[in-house]
Order: sequence, then C-alpha cells, then structure tokens
Amino acid sequence: MEQIFETLKGIIVRALPTFVLVILLHWFLKKVLFQPMEKVLEERRKKTEGAVEASEATLALVNEKLATYENSLADARAEIYKEQEAGRKRLADQQVKAVEAARVKAGERVAVVKAELALEVEKATASLTAESDRLAEEIAGLVLAGKVQ
Repeated sequence: MEQIFETLKGIIVRALPTFVLVILLHWFLKKVLFQPMEKVLEERRKKTEGAVEASEATLALVNEKLATYENSLADARAEIYKEQEAGRKRLADQQVKAVEAARVKAGERVAVVKAELALEVEKATASLTAESDRLAEEIAGLVLAGKVQ
C-alpha cells in the first residue's frame, strides 16, 4: 500500500506544476480575455438595447404622427364632402327656383295667349254674327223680291 502512495505522490508531484499552470492560465485568460470580452459584450448589449428603444420610440412617434395625419385627412375629406353637399344643395335650390320661374312665366304666357285667343274668338264670333245677319237680310231681300226660285 505504501508503494501505491509513493506512486501517487510521484504522480501528484509531477502533475502539480501542470495544475498550477492551468490555474495561472485560467486566471490570466479571465483577466486578459474574458473580462474585457464581457465588458465589450455588455456595452454592445446596452447599445443594441438603446438602439432598439430609440427605434421603438421613433416608431411610436411615427405611428402617432400617422394617426394625426389620418385624422386630419379624414377631417379634410369630411369638410370637402360638406362643401360638395352644400354646392349640390345650392345648385338644386337654383334649379328649383329656375323651374318655378319658368313655370310662372309659362303660366303668364298661357294666360296672355288665352286672353288673346278669347279676344280673337269674340271678334270672330262678332264678325260671323254680323256676316250671318247681312247674309240673312240679303237672302230675305232676294226671296221677298222674288229673284230666288
């Protein structure tokens, strides 16, 4: 058993410098490589998160401006529709007034023409009455004179 311990002691003594070297290498790499790399990665992460946060803030601002633009566009469209509707109503009112004026004018013209026609009918009736009376007297005179057979 002592021989086993002696062999183990020799192995441990020969492995001790390697063990110390591995520990020193670990400490060196940790100080020289891993800690600066962690700092760089942490800065990179912070910058990336900052850029993401900035882009999200910009995106929120853009969405807000887009909503404002869409609202103002909708308001402008509504205003245009109101103006168009007011114009249509004005035009319809003007058309109604023009049709009514034409109707009144046509009614007046019809009344004037009816009055003229009634006057002409009256004149024609009077003329025909006078002519029929004259013809009746002439026929009666001829019959009485015996000239008509």
